[in-house]
Amino acid sequence: MTKLTPRLQTIFEKTKTVCFGRFLVDVPASATVAWGEVDVPLGISVYPDRMDEVNEMAKKFMAKLKSEKAIYKNHVPLLISVEDIVQPEGQIVTGYEDFEAISGLQINGYFRMNNDGVIIDSRPLQDDKDKTIVDIKSIARRLRRLPENEIPTEPGNCIEYAFLPDDLESKEKNQGELIRVGFRLQEFPDTHLSIFVGPSNPHYEDSDSLKWQLEQLEKRLKAEDPNHLQLKTRYLRRGDRQIHDWVGGFEALSHTPDQSEAQPIHDFGMDFRGIPSDPYKPYADIRMQTGVADNVAGATKASLTDEEAVAVWDRITSTIRVRPTSAARAKTAEAEPGPRRPLGELAATGRTCPQTGWWTSDDVKGESQHVKVGDIMPHAITSGEPSLWQKFTGERPIYRTATMWKLVGYDNAPAHANIATKTPVGGTTGERKEDIPPPQKG
Repeated sequence: MTKLTPRLQTIFEKTKTVCFGRFLVDVPASATVAWGEVDVPLGISVYPDRMDEVNEMAKKFMAKLKSEKAIYKNHVPLLISVEDIVQPEGQIVTGYEDFEAISGLQINGYFRMNNDGVIIDSRPLQDDKDKTIVDIKSIARRLRRLPENEIPTEPGNCIEYAFLPDDLESKEKNQGELIRVGFRLQEFPDTHLSIFVGPSNPHYEDSDSLKWQLEQLEKRLKAEDPNHLQLKTRYLRRGDRQIHDWVGGFEALSHTPDQSEAQPIHDFGMDFRGIPSDPYKPYADIRMQTGVADNVAGATKASLTDEEAVAVWDRITSTIRVRPTSAARAKTAEAEPGPRRPLGELAATGRTCPQTGWWTSDDVKGESQHVKVGDIMPHAITSGEPSLWQKFTGERPIYRTATMWKLVGYDNAPAHANIATKTPVGGTTGERKEDIPPPQKG
């Protein structure tokens, strides 16, 4: 990983863990989270303390369906039915998708979740009408508000403001989950990073990959004009990339050439093919751009240098991981041992340990910790400079810091291992540095 420059060290000194879908990522505490498309498997939108607004949207939706006619259904209104729901309080509105009313429907659920309003939207085929209504009712019953700093421990999906636990009784597992989330760095507002995860396509073609698309673009540009400006794009890094259990990835980190109509920018991309039917190894597309203003790349000068842009990219993307759950830990414990992970494997604080062995970190130089596969990677325990009073009392402040661990040994302890520094492993909900009370003296 590229080292952080002093000004980047400042913004990454305090970080927060963001739950999106079935995954976690660590970003600067000051970063803004911007949610996009969510479909798990139906669209869900939560409106905090805005139930009245949701009721108005429901009325407008019904009025629109009543006012439009289905030309192939004897010109009846597009509105088919309105079902009142008791638990949770709400209603499900069903109508034809458009005036032709041939095959598609639009079915929306409007619900109250305490003081919040919730809309669940879908566009099923008419043959799927009954099943979709059942799914909407199930989602409405399971959905719960998610406090900002809470990381759920049960299987399910984090969305904006809420968490949807899995339906453990359903025989249809993971019908297709799409999550899009973005991050804006407060200190570098022109830097935008986005993550999209969705079902892996069992009919995946090479033409779907970022690698193939870049190669084809370059071939086309060379054929058109060997001196084409885009062919002067400078790549800071380009090649295969792995993020923890996501293998078979490819990344291209580029710096665009100077142009008369736009500022040069960093344009970083990475994608993973994923494994079909495995929601923990989805198709993933990750992007970062600098020089963004008013959602236009190149509208302003990039505030990050090449080295800093790569460092921000590495620091954030390397922390993407599956959110540990009680079910995942039980499954890991029961699993047969697999091939050893190579020495040098990286794992961030809060991630499930991928390999039993000895792990070290730059934050605890000269020391390492033994962590078992399936446990949660711990915080690093470091000592700080004592205050004047602490010097007087003989105490020294101790800090717990989220860090990036590196595998340095297997079952046999390396020579520099220090068992005394091992911290209890378990779920973590934050990525911030915090004081640990000093031990009582006596």
